[in-house]
Amino acid sequence: MPGVRSRRSGAVDLGLAFAGAFAFGCTILFSRAVARDGLAPSVALGIRFACAGLILLGVLALMRRPLLPPPGERAAAIGLGLVLYSVESTLFYLGLERGTAAAVALIFYAYPAVVALAEVVLGQARFQARTLVALLLAIVGSAIVAVGGGDVAISAAGVLCVVGSILVFSTYVLVSDRVLVRTDSLTAATWTALGAAVGVTFGGLLRGNLEAPDASTLAALLANGVATAIAFTLFFVVLGRIGATRTAIVMAMEAVTGIVLSAIFLDESIRAVVVVGGIAILSGATLAALAQPAVTHEEELTGP
Repeated sequence: MPGVRSRRSGAVDLGLAFAGAFAFGCTILFSRAVARDGLAPSVALGIRFACAGLILLGVLALMRRPLLPPPGERAAAIGLGLVLYSVESTLFYLGLERGTAAAVALIFYAYPAVVALAEVVLGQARFQARTLVALLLAIVGSAIVAVGGGDVAISAAGVLCVVGSILVFSTYVLVSDRVLVRTDSLTAATWTALGAAVGVTFGGLLRGNLEAPDASTLAALLANGVATAIAFTLFFVVLGRIGATRTAIVMAMEAVTGIVLSAIFLDESIRAVVVVGGIAILSGATLAALAQPAVTHEEELTGP
């Protein structure tokens, strides 16, 4: 019966989307755990993205998708990871060193509203009232989390790191949309991850803060890489099945799962005021997704 098959397919799609959001939430948990222990970002992110990139190469081969970007876009695909994504992820990680997973993840999720506004300013999208509302919700919610959460939730330096991460990530989204017009989305994600691995590792080499993690920390880093690869793969599978807008809305659960997992495994308490701010931010993210007539293939990297 077509109706029954359609409902079953819809349930499967939704399940895959939530599984992807859960995997992204796991990356927040693993990153916060090693950041709280003081592991250098160059080591934590270098291992995470190298592991994820190598796994994604295998996924590309299994799915028979292009292993390389098309000629003319290969340098751009690697360069975006090498520069923008490595800087963005480093800033996000520095934020996790200075704030709880809840505060950092929620403030970061203001980025869809920032991207939506930037596209209006650049003439890539028409202005809609919901875009303005989304931005206001993101700003107010972020302020509530940053100020109302207190120093225990996140420090002023941590807020600045997350805001910087949002700005760099938004730049990455807008630039990649212009320079990777022919590259397969999962291929772009793969080479962005590999480029980021090189970028953060080289940065750590220049600063002289590369260090060998102990066995338990290495296990967490490898698990983070696996979770990243799973999250990216599921995201792109779901993207092709239910469309960009619904995928972006479901992926807002990424922040929620990361917060819940950190509360369970890292004993990070969540203040009521942070919950209020988080609801405002995630509502803004949902409105921003609904305001976008089409989401570009690089907005897919929802996880920092």
